[in-house]
Amino acid sequence: MNKYPLLMCFLLSVVGLNCQALASTERTVEIIPFDPEEQRDDLGKLRVERNQLYVRFTGAGGVYIATKDLALLGDPYFTNSSLGTLVTLRDLRADEALLDKWLPSLDHVAGVIVGHGHYDHLADVPSVMARLPSSVKLVASKTSNHLLASAVSADRRIDANGYMASASLHGEWIALHPRIRVLPIQSEHSPHIADIVFASDVVNEDLAALPGDVADWHSGTTLSYVIDILDEDKRDVLFRIFYQSSASSFPLGVPPQWVLEDGVGIDLAVLCAANYSKVSQYPEGLLTKIKPRNVMLIHWEKFWDAYLPGRGVELPGVDLDVLGSLVMQNLPEKSSLFVPQRGASIILAK
Repeated sequence: MNKYPLLMCFLLSVVGLNCQALASTERTVEIIPFDPEEQRDDLGKLRVERNQLYVRFTGAGGVYIATKDLALLGDPYFTNSSLGTLVTLRDLRADEALLDKWLPSLDHVAGVIVGHGHYDHLADVPSVMARLPSSVKLVASKTSNHLLASAVSADRRIDANGYMASASLHGEWIALHPRIRVLPIQSEHSPHIADIVFASDVVNEDLAALPGDVADWHSGTTLSYVIDILDEDKRDVLFRIFYQSSASSFPLGVPPQWVLEDGVGIDLAVLCAANYSKVSQYPEGLLTKIKPRNVMLIHWEKFWDAYLPGRGVELPGVDLDVLGSLVMQNLPEKSSLFVPQRGASIILAK
């Protein structure tokens, strides 16, 4: 297969030749600054109280979600391969020194979830999993699990497709810990350019080695997730988070009705900003349906710039002011919007 036409689609999209919006010169959406003192703090130092939720935007589509004694990683990616590395089709591998420096504390991490198999969501996951106890599981699509088969053992990989909710599937919770469960939901990846999604194949067999260059990291099924953190009695939901690391056309990616009607509201919706203008009714259709109490925008910064917390710059085509206005127009009263700088965090109280 000739990779170069696909590669050019990707590069045209990331350098902004297909932009539908330009960044505003005057900021109306406030970006939460990065606090260097939080750089490697553990949960104790962060002083997360019993009924508080701590959420850090780690970069690209990644988040670190934690309570006082539990944590979860979503789409952890820190390496930020340069455009030069991508265009010359060099193999993509995790920058171990960057991970050593910037990964949040892994002491309480009970699981890792991934939205799809593109490199900026999956390529650092083998190194992250190697740093975690063998009991910690990865939840990802069949394709993502096949891509990582040589680096993450089969007993640590959970096939999200087998639990996935969709228009025709009820879906099932996956328990990552007695107090953390996740529900995968079939979603889609927004087009990179025109109607084309770069590297979008489904992979059906375990690979003998990790994927190589950018064109080898295929998206497969794209997923969003509902994440429930239960209280200490393991009965009631303390916090419910909706997590979507890729924009999708409504109603794809939306939680099933049985979740929306179970009496537990969504405390926080974590939503992707990248390519938001290339899909229909995003985010307004989703927000009208799920009615979250709070929204956090992620995947808004250039993920090919050198990784440094506090230095994220808006992606070409992403206007945070326009997107922020869309979000606020479709939120319930008294709901809040947060846009953290790379490495910055919020704390929500119940």
